[in-house]
Amino acid sequence: MSSRIALVGPGRLGQAVCRLLADAGHEFVAVVSRDLARARAAARFIGNPQAATTDLTKVKEAEMVFLALPDDAIAPMATRLRQEGLVRPDTVLVHFSGIHDSSILEGEGTPVRGLAIHPMQSFADAVIGMRNLPGSLFAIEGDASLIPLARELVDDMGGLPFILTREQKPLYHAAACTASNFLVALVATAGEMLSYCGIDAKDAGRLFAPLLSGTVKNLSTLGPQSALTGPIVRGDILTVEKHLAALEALPEEVRRIYRLMGEKTVDLAEESGRLEADKAEGLRRLLQK
Repeated sequence: MSSRIALVGPGRLGQAVCRLLADAGHEFVAVVSRDLARARAAARFIGNPQAATTDLTKVKEAEMVFLALPDDAIAPMATRLRQEGLVRPDTVLVHFSGIHDSSILEGEGTPVRGLAIHPMQSFADAVIGMRNLPGSLFAIEGDASLIPLARELVDDMGGLPFILTREQKPLYHAAACTASNFLVALVATAGEMLSYCGIDAKDAGRLFAPLLSGTVKNLSTLGPQSALTGPIVRGDILTVEKHLAALEALPEEVRRIYRLMGEKTVDLAEESGRLEADKAEGLRRLLQK
């Protein structure tokens, strides 16, 4: 079932989500930004150039209003829409924050029903984000009567919906950040290590990309325990000793990251049944020195 939707905040995520929904038959009646040029570019990307506007009152024409805004801007905008009468009682407000639940859409003024729909995906670019969304997980939380609608929207984007409670949102978001943002930080750390080998750390992303791509494929096919490779799961204590010796020339924080991740890798390797208990204990002692 198609809906009439208004987008407030046409950034990379908003454009990616709305383009997929437009392709699925939903109508975008307004694409609102404080910058008209930005609104026009986003509206063209979504597929309805005429929807571009700086006039927030245009959201009145919509059945759903998407607030694709920075986390701290969502609640103030929802409050403004309610208090200025820019949304009807039957209007559905939707935000895409990973950390906030749908309660930030509620409050005084015209009552509205709220949904939080968070795609577990990164949006470095609207086009790449749009291509990556199909097959991604989408966390859904909100008014129970709106869960079928949320599932429909996620299905229209080719996503995989799963339901969260309000209390679960922060831990869910921490997990997503650990998997995505911390991976970037780990690659940057590995690049810092390479810089001591005479390789520019700025090239780390490009140089590690094939390795990371293979690792991700293994993870998606086999899961973490079976996808794990390397000296720790093989129980190669001498190799880890050589790593630690080489790391002595590097900053303490780099050594600390290696040791911490090494200990976690030992746990995972032992849980997989591929690392013997005596070797696991030897590796832990070595990493904790």
